[in-house]
Amino acid sequence: MFGNNNNKDSKPSGSTAPSSSGGGGVNTIDAKTAITGDLKAGGDIRIDGSLNGNLNCEAKLIIGPQGHIEGDVVCVNATIEGSFKGNLIVKEMLTLQATAKVNGDVKAKKMAVLGGCEMSGTCTVPFNGNVAASQPKPANNPLKQKQGASN
Repeated sequence: MFGNNNNKDSKPSGSTAPSSSGGGGVNTIDAKTAITGDLKAGGDIRIDGSLNGNLNCEAKLIIGPQGHIEGDVVCVNATIEGSFKGNLIVKEMLTLQATAKVNGDVKAKKMAVLGGCEMSGTCTVPFNGNVAASQPKPANNPLKQKQGASN
């Protein structure tokens, strides 16, 4: 029952659809899931729930129609159907579907915008892909400045 499976015609279990990045499967955050914190995805990721934090995705990001991200995102490709608030850097292709609501600064190498989407903020296309120069610099910590001043 749980031992060796000698059936040579069977396919390996647990296989997933291939990622557009060439490795791994698609990570999915379902509609009933809310995450607070930063994420790093080595493959594709689909957000149908909510993420309140930063995301670094080494492949494709999909924000589903009910999905929501509030934070900074760096990814290779992106398709947005839901809502996004923050800074978005897309190294290749960004697609904003008709249901997309984007609020923030967007930088992409290429971009497709479907009629009906809402966008508020700045947009830089084509973007040269220099992510390090584009990422926001950390704010000065006022607590450290006060501690230094009191000595």
